[in-house]
Amino acid sequence: MEKFQFSLEKILDYRWIQENEAKREYASAQKALNEQEEIFKQIIEEKGELMEIRETTVNRMQIQQWYLLDLNQKLSETMQAINELRGFVEMKLQVYIAAQKERKILEKLSEKQFVEHQIAINREEQKMLDEMANRKRIS
Repeated sequence: MEKFQFSLEKILDYRWIQENEAKREYASAQKALNEQEEIFKQIIEEKGELMEIRETTVNRMQIQQWYLLDLNQKLSETMQAINELRGFVEMKLQVYIAAQKERKILEKLSEKQFVEHQIAINREEQKMLDEMANRKRIS
């Protein structure tokens, strides 16, 4: 009997490619989110360090205040970027999960067809063995 060949092998290969692409995009989005979260932490640390510095002159206090306002603006922008990236990461995760499910469905179908193929081979072998046993009895 012929070797097993899954009838939808090319589609399964395509699904693997789609899944790997979705996985890559998810990882990229997650990396961007992690980078923004790291920037956020750095800004908070810098703000904390700035708050510990006590200035004695009015000009230096004013410069410190402007810098503090600038840091607060950066914190706000970074937090907005983090929130947007979290939504984007979640969307990419859902795409990745969907691609994984589609691939697994085809793999299960392939396994099922393989089992059916093995059963057909076993039946064919059993037929041959029965025929050979019948021939021996007749002879």
